[in-house]
Amino acid sequence: MQWPYDGFMATNLQIRSVDAEMAAAAKAEAARRRMSLSDYLKELIASDLAAHADARRRAALYDEIARTAPRTGTREDTAAALATVREEMGTG
Repeated sequence: MQWPYDGFMATNLQIRSVDAEMAAAAKAEAARRRMSLSDYLKELIASDLAAHADARRRAALYDEIARTAPRTGTREDTAAALATVREEMGTG
């Protein structure tokens, strides 16, 4: 994931009170992936943040559609509009 800032900015994070079993599992998974524990945890954080950002964008899109979508069309209207678009695109 590419972060939207110029240059390199870094900070140290510390995770406290991780039980021994979880720490061992994380170290083993990092080793299995041939990564350092630090790189593995950074990858997990980046992946989680990206997933949540995608979910927020999707939710905002659904909200916008719900607010702006016309509610008076019939199935026939929808089918006709779809047929028109397919014809214009040369796919129908």
